[in-house]
Amino acid sequence: MRELRVTMMGSFTLTDGREVMRYPLLHRAQSLLAIILLAPERSLLRESAAESVWPDAGADASKRAMRQALWQIHHATDAGLPESARLVLSDGEALRINPERPVLVDVDVFADAARQLRVVGPDGLTDADVARLARAAELYRGPLLAGCYDEWCLAPRARLDDRALTLLDALSRAAERQGQLDAAIGWAQRLLDVEPAHERTHRRLMRLYHRTGDRTRALRQLHRCRWTLQHELGVDPSALTEELGAAIGADLSPEAVPLERVPPERAPVLPAPTSPGGRVAALEAFRAELAAVRLSIDAIGEQLRDAPA
Repeated sequence: MRELRVTMMGSFTLTDGREVMRYPLLHRAQSLLAIILLAPERSLLRESAAESVWPDAGADASKRAMRQALWQIHHATDAGLPESARLVLSDGEALRINPERPVLVDVDVFADAARQLRVVGPDGLTDADVARLARAAELYRGPLLAGCYDEWCLAPRARLDDRALTLLDALSRAAERQGQLDAAIGWAQRLLDVEPAHERTHRRLMRLYHRTGDRTRALRQLHRCRWTLQHELGVDPSALTEELGAAIGADLSPEAVPLERVPPERAPVLPAPTSPGGRVAALEAFRAELAAVRLSIDAIGEQLRDAPA
């Protein structure tokens, strides 16, 4: 039995490992298969699936639509296979992916790489880690189920985009540490394709371009950053970005300007008590501390009086 491969980052595709399936799924069938594959343990209650994929349909209409979508999935993925080998199994009130069917999902591979990155951290990546993350990054071809605007996919789409930003940023940092400036630039550009207003990445590109000797391109990146932040968010670049631009404009070393400032540590501020009982307790504690201080002062005074002149 050949491995089934499902691509959900960008456009939805379904292949049997060699070619695109002969019978492509319609939009709702794609959504149904996707939501089951993305569910924990690849299992989802029928009712939850119906409410997510057909939110505006009544109970009877959503049941009919689900039967049609399941038939499409069966027709596209189970040709020539016994019923026990079907891709989507129905267990009473739940729909689940058959654990006996080998299925490779691009989102799962990408999520595994993101989890690995969280474990080792961006500064602890080995060459093997970087290679694995790079392979995962190549799978990201766009937002989850591009063209699908159903409410159910918005949250997983946002999580996937966040993972893409983290992964691409780590790859750019790793390449820069290794002196692979062209690769670092490429990963940073990919990140801006996902999030054009990512200001820190604009700064990284400015610095990378300057390191390659292309001051003109570095300054153009500053202008692009200004334009993007204004049009996307209605804000100006931070003082740090402008400081970096000024250093590059003066042909000074931009290495002295950090990519981000670490805020100074602040002393913890204890919350003020809000309830009457809390205020009374706080006042009593303050009085006790004040009494202790007074005793200490009195003791010191007695010692001074008793001390020989």
